[in-house]
Amino acid sequence: MTNERETMKSESGQFTNRGTPPNPSLDHFHRHSSFIIHHSSFSTRHLSFIIHYSPFREAFTLIELLIVVAIIAILAAVAVVNFQLASERALKSSDASNLHVVAIALQSYLVDYVKLPPADREAGPFMSHTPDFTAVGNGPAAGGSWDGLPWLLYEYRYISDWRTMFCPKYLKLYQGGQTLRGGYPRYHNFRYAYNSSATSSGGAAGGAGNIMSGTVWMVRDLWVGPDKGWHAASYPDYPADYKFPWGEGDNRNKLELVIYAGGGVELKIGGTDDSPR
Repeated sequence: MTNERETMKSESGQFTNRGTPPNPSLDHFHRHSSFIIHHSSFSTRHLSFIIHYSPFREAFTLIELLIVVAIIAILAAVAVVNFQLASERALKSSDASNLHVVAIALQSYLVDYVKLPPADREAGPFMSHTPDFTAVGNGPAAGGSWDGLPWLLYEYRYISDWRTMFCPKYLKLYQGGQTLRGGYPRYHNFRYAYNSSATSSGGAAGGAGNIMSGTVWMVRDLWVGPDKGWHAASYPDYPADYKFPWGEGDNRNKLELVIYAGGGVELKIGGTDDSPR
């Protein structure tokens, strides 16, 4: 007897079972299931590839960390340099402002007394313009080598803040240490240099009486360089270890600000009346 479940091909071209009517839904299910299984297999392999090569990993490699550290170091170095330049320019601007205040104070004193005040001769927070101050080597300016802006300008209130009588950079640099005599903070050897001996003893550059002519300097940051002062034999060691305050590049630490009788503040080569190129 022929098996009723023998497979035969129908007129529609589909295979079916004898005695069993065709079931389109079941046939569709088999085909669709095969597609899902095949597609699912592809998706699993694809997902494995994505996970394996995903950029969102839990840690950096050593090389990547080193690159990040190097970039941060470069940025930090640039930031430090920019900060130092900004700080230097701020001090220089404050220096010029101080000199303008000093010029006004001297002009006011001149109006009141018809002469300029005498220079101080000894470093320290006091007036030292009287004849009993005769010792040398501890002057209030140029690291101990020159006459200083008169402290009486502060005592007589022509200047309201004593710090105005110092180059801000020297105030910052020489908070520590001591004066060559007296035990005061070392910045007291770096008061503004004052060209006033011409009016009191005739001993300063420019000669007697012409300091107000406009062509002779009145006040400046330093005037006497470390290799030309009282302590030049010690250069470049203490106490001749200081430098001119300003300048960049080839002129670094070779320039200073100077104020003339006309009231203008000018940048000059240290110890001269020459302008930098």
